[in-house]
Amino acid sequence: MKSVLITGAYSPLGHAIAEKFFKENYLVYGTSTREREDECFKTICVDIRDEKAVKEKLKDIDSLDVLVNNAGIFTVNAPEALTLDDFDSVFDVNVKGMMLVTKYLLPVLKKSNGSIVNISSMNSLHPGFGGTSHYDASKGAVSAYTRSLARESGLRVNALAPGLIKRKDLIKSDLAKHYESHSIAGMLDVKQLADSVFFLANSSGIYGQTLLQDNGYCLY
Repeated sequence: MKSVLITGAYSPLGHAIAEKFFKENYLVYGTSTREREDECFKTICVDIRDEKAVKEKLKDIDSLDVLVNNAGIFTVNAPEALTLDDFDSVFDVNVKGMMLVTKYLLPVLKKSNGSIVNISSMNSLHPGFGGTSHYDASKGAVSAYTRSLARESGLRVNALAPGLIKRKDLIKSDLAKHYESHSIAGMLDVKQLADSVFFLANSSGIYGQTLLQDNGYCLY
């Protein structure tokens, strides 16, 4: 049985990815910052910002086919008001956490000739909606890391750059209206994105690429 580890597995996108791999008969591991249970995957409770904790919690995984670096946080703050704590909080999860999990799982992924899918953002390629320059920079780092890691590791390492994801709290908001009027097909459903993650994880001949999936927003 093939296996996958998904960071941030309890987020809406993370859980959709876990469900997709589970339905495809994968053994699924999912990280969380607190202890809990899920029928689709085995939870690994770990703070991915903490190198010692990551090393300890992942040491018993001796076989892995796919790593999905999904964990991330999003904050909004104007550049002139951004504090170092705000900046660090985003980069610590979105970039450092991704790097640490990858570092300690690379040996088993190389052994299986596995693949890595990193979750970037359309904001890595296109300006955000205002007050997101620090977040956009973190996702730009994700895409850059993806390209270089593919070259340096020899593994299929790719990234998915989602557009605005459909959420209950966004329905009828000004942001949702803006996105609907400036894209071909509106906001994205997490199941669409999970299908793309699964495709990238199992594709052949694709290395170091960031796949933009934004329902046409960046065309406008």
